[in-house]
Amino acid sequence: WIMTAHKKNYNILIVEDEVLIADTIQRYVESEGHTVVGQAISFEEGQALFDEQVVDLVLLDIRLNGPKTGIDLAHYIRTTAQPKPFIYLTAQADAKNIELAKETFPAGYLSKPLQKQSLIASMEIAMHKYFTAVDEVAKISLNDGTKKYMVPIAKIQFLQSEHVYVQVYVEGEGVIVQRSSLKELLGLLPEDMFIQTHRSYAVNRQWVKHWNGEAVIIGEKSIPISRSKKKEVSDALKSEN
Repeated sequence: WIMTAHKKNYNILIVEDEVLIADTIQRYVESEGHTVVGQAISFEEGQALFDEQVVDLVLLDIRLNGPKTGIDLAHYIRTTAQPKPFIYLTAQADAKNIELAKETFPAGYLSKPLQKQSLIASMEIAMHKYFTAVDEVAKISLNDGTKKYMVPIAKIQFLQSEHVYVQVYVEGEGVIVQRSSLKELLGLLPEDMFIQTHRSYAVNRQWVKHWNGEAVIIGEKSIPISRSKKKEVSDALKSEN
């Protein structure tokens, strides 16, 4: 059993050719604590903003200004080095558009006029599916000196530093000893998943059952929290609940 542990505030790109509707969507999104990184009315504007900004999710109208559609932009997003989820927002719920949209594997398809609650729920589901897929696929290469391992990052429970080595505790695999500093290894792992609790320990938040002022509990293991890290650990773990 793994708890999801990802940021709750997303960077949203709105691609919508009707400015009043785009402004309404922006209001809905920002009222839930998310950030709108830009509004675009055409394929070209949407493409430029997607490339320039840090985007987590795109809210995408099918009909846009100019000859190219939201479906064209969806195809572009899927071919980039870091594709992101997108939700279609459209008044065009006809069979032809639905078939064309299906070919781009959207994270959602919402008909206009939009309801705020439906939009927010669709966004949450889209991001949950995206992060779950990323976690399942993302792996890190570890080397114990004799063997190389490709380890799914989601299976790493915690790290323990000892001299010039780090013991990596992996669910179902036991312990892999990597010649590295804790700082170097943490630099290769997702910041939003791992938190250092002590100069010698870091934990994967997804595996934390409970914690107190002194320790984080993962399975049967008690991982110490140093005095200097107490507030940082408490704030990070509270934000997951």
